[in-house]
Amino acid sequence: PALPADLFSFCLTAPLRMALRHSCRNALVHASDDLIDALPGKLSDRRSPLGELHWIFTAVTDAIAWSSLPRSLFRRLFRQDMLLASLFRNFLLAQRVLASCDLAPASCPALPPMHHHPLWDAWDFAAESALCQLVEQQLHQQVQQVRRQQPQHAVRLPGGGCRQPQP
Repeated sequence: PALPADLFSFCLTAPLRMALRHSCRNALVHASDDLIDALPGKLSDRRSPLGELHWIFTAVTDAIAWSSLPRSLFRRLFRQDMLLASLFRNFLLAQRVLASCDLAPASCPALPPMHHHPLWDAWDFAAESALCQLVEQQLHQQVQQVRRQQPQHAVRLPGGGCRQPQP
């Protein structure tokens, strides 16, 4: 799949989109960028698909950092300032995405590599589940649309009868 020109910045500024794109690389269901961009809801609404994925991404990256970093560093980077915490969560994603390209981002303070943490599997499962549901909904909508249009394509016969057109 085509990757953004500046992969690191994309991880930091559009983490959910990048995390979904990255998870789709090994998923059973292929999701296009348009499908990912069409996820319904708002980041701030946890009841929406987009908000739920954002909440899961935050929980997973926080848990990865909590289990991998010394407590004092975790508190300083992930609990003192919300903006800083968001950037470092996104940095963990950058570690994961760039590692798949044989690259390693650097930070100050330096963080250990966390791209192989087993909790990333939980994120991949949640992302794949959400995208499968979205694909299923879109297919259902397409089937309903075809069913609504089907009577319009019937061939009218003289005498009031109708038959379905032959392919």
